[in-house]
Amino acid sequence: MLGKLVKYDLKAGRHIFVAIYLFLIICAVITRIMAALGGIESMDSNGSVFFLFYIGSFLLMVLGIIVSCVITLVWIVLRYRNNLLRDEGYLMHTLPVTSLNLYFGKMISSIILYLADIIVIFAAFIISGLPKIIGIGWDDFVRFRINMGKSVYYIRGYIFIVFFAVLLFIALYMALAQIFASLNIGYVLPFGKGNSRDLVSIVVYIITYIIMQIIGLVTVVATAFISIGRSGFELMAEDEVIRYVYCMFGACMVVFIVISLIYSTISIKLMQTKLDLE
Repeated sequence: MLGKLVKYDLKAGRHIFVAIYLFLIICAVITRIMAALGGIESMDSNGSVFFLFYIGSFLLMVLGIIVSCVITLVWIVLRYRNNLLRDEGYLMHTLPVTSLNLYFGKMISSIILYLADIIVIFAAFIISGLPKIIGIGWDDFVRFRINMGKSVYYIRGYIFIVFFAVLLFIALYMALAQIFASLNIGYVLPFGKGNSRDLVSIVVYIITYIIMQIIGLVTVVATAFISIGRSGFELMAEDEVIRYVYCMFGACMVVFIVISLIYSTISIKLMQTKLDLE
């Protein structure tokens, strides 16, 4: 049943997102063509009119990327709110599924949409030829650059890429869980009806966001002190810098997982015990 819930959500928005993704790819192709015709890739544009078309198509692609991210966020919020917390919830909560399935159905479909955004955005940039134009190759991509004062450190290797990708995935889950929890709390608190509850949800999100920033800062500072205390951390020692980065990422990963579990538990419990549909 969980698969059907995910399929239902993705099917409902497929026309919108397919159109946006096609628009981005078309803009990327046009940008690549204009770059070739205008000599951008060889750094020899010479004020060609194609250079203006290149700039225009590139800016249009960037605008499309921004719009796609905003539409995805709005779509996710509205689908969750309307399906589970407002009038459509009377139907959704009578389905032969648990609140756990309803929650993770929304979560999985939301993650799929954002991952699709990321894949299409990366594909658009590669197709547009921008990495080649500014001199970024695969070798540069697999190196993580750290600037500390006058020192520059590079972390190489595919293990780091996998580690970083897992951290981003967990961060994405946490961000979505925070949005869902804010909506659930906003629609449970006894402050008016309708749009006023949306405003309460926004206030709840802002408060939780500030708390998250404080927790993140404390995590980074605490990790730094632990690294200094255990190994005599020196900025000029490359091995120590790399060890600190991995330690910091690991600490962030643990914190993100714990907070994600808290947010998810709040949302599921509120849907099970204190649901107040409109």
